[in-house]
Amino acid sequence: MHRFLSREAKPFPPGKTDRTALFICTQHWFSSLQVGMHHISRSFSKAGWRVGFLSAPIGVPHLLGAGGDASERCASSRMGGSRDPDSAVWHFVPFAPLPWGVSPIFARRSYVALAWLSARPGIRRALRGAGLLQPDFACADHFLHEGLLKAADPRISAFRRADNAAGFPGALSDFSQREADFARRSDLTIVTNCNSAQELAEKGVPHTLLVENGLLLDRFRTQRPSPTEYASDGRPVIVFVGAADARLDHGAILRAVSARSHYLWTFIGPFEGEFARRLQGAGALLPGPIPHDRLAGYLQHARVGIVPFSQTNATNLIRQVSSLKVFEYAASGLPIVGTRGCLYPNDLPVPLAICDSEQQFIDAIDRFVVAGRPAPPSIDAFDRYDWPQRLRPLFDWLGPRLDG
Repeated sequence: MHRFLSREAKPFPPGKTDRTALFICTQHWFSSLQVGMHHISRSFSKAGWRVGFLSAPIGVPHLLGAGGDASERCASSRMGGSRDPDSAVWHFVPFAPLPWGVSPIFARRSYVALAWLSARPGIRRALRGAGLLQPDFACADHFLHEGLLKAADPRISAFRRADNAAGFPGALSDFSQREADFARRSDLTIVTNCNSAQELAEKGVPHTLLVENGLLLDRFRTQRPSPTEYASDGRPVIVFVGAADARLDHGAILRAVSARSHYLWTFIGPFEGEFARRLQGAGALLPGPIPHDRLAGYLQHARVGIVPFSQTNATNLIRQVSSLKVFEYAASGLPIVGTRGCLYPNDLPVPLAICDSEQQFIDAIDRFVVAGRPAPPSIDAFDRYDWPQRLRPLFDWLGPRLDG
């Protein structure tokens, strides 16, 4: 199994800056859930940095087929790291003899520390082969990945807090404290909203930088063809993009789909299990995960984009969420209907309805469907949300510290 880590990557192409960055993310590079760290990595590479992307490791269970994306993750691990031809980002899924994760069995502090040590030699070999050992800047998106960050031995280390890890089901009682400890040990903690900054400040985290979420604007600049699933149906499309996790109000969604069967409710992402079966039974379309570079077509030909987060059982989880899907809906010209609780931009150039009840949610969708799609705003109106613009505070922060 260790042979998966032994192959050396080819050098970065000429013409890049000498500055190097490594981003460590729970999701792998080709995950159907393209999160902020994917987009930030692409933006750093576009700015001329030599960039690596390290994901949460695989373990023996993945080699035996456990996990919905086990085959993709194992294939990446066997390659020993490879370069994405579109972005030039080097990406790698390491192998961990002792896997760790958020499940209670594999998330205890002492076990995770031991698992980090067991994986460290292979990770360092891969990073050395890619020219990314001791990068100028390294950033992890979860405290459980601090060991991967330390294995890289960066000049500047950062923690990007995009979610409240302690709020997810299965989180251990000490997750909040461990996250704060990691933030205090980091040179910088990046937050996506003021709520997170305030909470971390109250926990004694000294250095936070606000870098709001954004979108890869280039993927939404041109009109894409309508998906065949839409053309063969004909009903107004109500679309959601994301995962069927604890943040969603499953009951309210099912009731809305049943109550408005004359809409084509479309849920894009890894929807599986009983919830997925019930959605399909109610007539919803579940196309599965869609590659991010094809997502615009599914959004541009919909009628309404929805954010159906729970208002009762996930308030501690979503109060610090600034959802990427909101920006992608807006850049596709969609009016947006969401539930109260998470954070919405206050300057979107598309209609936004924030609802306090199930009935308000359905009524708002009805109003937007009856009104028809509004005239799409100029794509230039979204320049301020483009990731390179959003990342200016981080580049400004890094500049003098790396030049000094």
